[in-house]
Amino acid sequence: MAQLIDCADSGRKGARLRATTALLCTLLGLAARLSHAEDAYSEDAVKAAFLYRFAGYVDWPPARSPAEFTIAVFEADGVVRELQKILPSHPIKGLAARVRPIRNMRELGDSQMLYIGPGHAYTLRVLVAAVGDRPVLVVTDDDDGLDLGGALNFLQVDKRVRFEVSLTAAERSGLRISSELLSVATRVQGGHLRSGVFCTPGGELESTCNFSVASLIGLGDR
Repeated sequence: MAQLIDCADSGRKGARLRATTALLCTLLGLAARLSHAEDAYSEDAVKAAFLYRFAGYVDWPPARSPAEFTIAVFEADGVVRELQKILPSHPIKGLAARVRPIRNMRELGDSQMLYIGPGHAYTLRVLVAAVGDRPVLVVTDDDDGLDLGGALNFLQVDKRVRFEVSLTAAERSGLRISSELLSVATRVQGGHLRSGVFCTPGGELESTCNFSVASLIGLGDR
C-alpha cells in the first residue's frame, strides 16, 4: 500500500528530507485530477511545467559554454504555447531558456531536451534513433515510450499526469537523473523505484496537499 506524505509536516524534518519532501509535494501535486472543475490548467500546461522542472533534476555532461538552454518540441503545439509562457522569465541551469518547435529531426540543433508529443507510436523509434547518443534528454508521450527509447515518458494514470524513467536511455545519452526525481517516478526502468509516496486528491490529507501548476514552477497566480 502506498505511503501518504504529509506535505505540511516538512518543517519538522531534517534538511535533506525536507528537500526531498518539497520535491514530492510539488511534482506529485500535478497528479491532481485534470478533470477537477477548480483546476484552471490544461494537460498541456501540466506537461510543460513538468518539462521545465525535469531539467533541474538532470545533469548533462560538460558542454562548451552553451548560450542558452533549449527545449525542442516535436508536434505538440499546445505544449509549445505553455512553455512560451514559462521560459522567458525562468532560466534553466543558469541559462536563458527557450522552446524550439520542430517538425523534423534536422531542426533539433543543439537542444538539450526533446519532447515528442503523443500520436507518433509508429515513428517514435525512428525519431529517437535520430537523436543517437547525443546528450539530449528525450521525453516521450506514449504507452511504450520507454521501450521505444525515451529517457522519460508521460503516462495518464486515472486521469493524472505521471511519468516513468529509463536509466538505460539516460546513461546512453550521458545524462544523470537525480535520485529525487527517480523517487517520484511511477516506474524506473534499469533501476529501482525509490518510493511509492504520493498525495491523493479526495483523501484524508488533501487539505495538506494544496497544489497547482503555478506553485510548481513558481509563477504565482496567472
